[in-house]
Amino acid sequence: MLKVGKRQKTKLKATLFDMDEHLLRFDKKSKIVFYDTETQNLCLNECSNLPWQVGYVVIQGDKILEQENMFVKWPTPLKVSEAAARITHYDENIVQKNGIPPIEVFNKIDKVFKDADYIMGHNILGFDTYVINSFRRTLGKPTAFFLDKTIDTFALAKAIRLGIIKRPEYGLADFQYKVLSKKAAKTKCSLTDLGKEHQIEHDYANLHDALCDIELNIKVWHKLKWMVEI
Repeated sequence: MLKVGKRQKTKLKATLFDMDEHLLRFDKKSKIVFYDTETQNLCLNECSNLPWQVGYVVIQGDKILEQENMFVKWPTPLKVSEAAARITHYDENIVQKNGIPPIEVFNKIDKVFKDADYIMGHNILGFDTYVINSFRRTLGKPTAFFLDKTIDTFALAKAIRLGIIKRPEYGLADFQYKVLSKKAAKTKCSLTDLGKEHQIEHDYANLHDALCDIELNIKVWHKLKWMVEI
């Protein structure tokens, strides 16, 4: 058996740390924007589904740099079913009273996306990314996916559940789409499931409010980042 001296062990530990310090869990400088949308329904077509609430929080390490919780006041009020309104807490009176023009909402979210080092959210690769692009097209703006810096905490949680490791040959987007394409029965990767599993204190009764969802998402991310190598 090969014997390793004390000095060699110390050097080995330092080398391993240097190899790992590129991981996002150790990154205190990058700006990460977490965002969420609340919409008319779950359709991915702007003809029948547009956001009525868009929220985001920009963090750097453990520090919150900026946050917004915006109601979108479309020229024509959106048609939201009674069931969808009950689930998402949609209130047309609140939207009309506190809402701002769609272009103002878009300009804010577009700027933070472009300025951020990473864009995060829960199930954004499967839903919110498309909602934002529907938003863009409705306003006559070109589509933009920002896939090279998008991180979906739903994909990360599913990877952890299924034991899928990011291999060096896979880019960040490739890895996440590979995970999302895997068929698996009930992985319990919703924000509520993850929050309660990790015993995270939160206002679960008000989930489906964009900012409330984001706040839980950030807490979940701070748990997941120690469980996945990205």
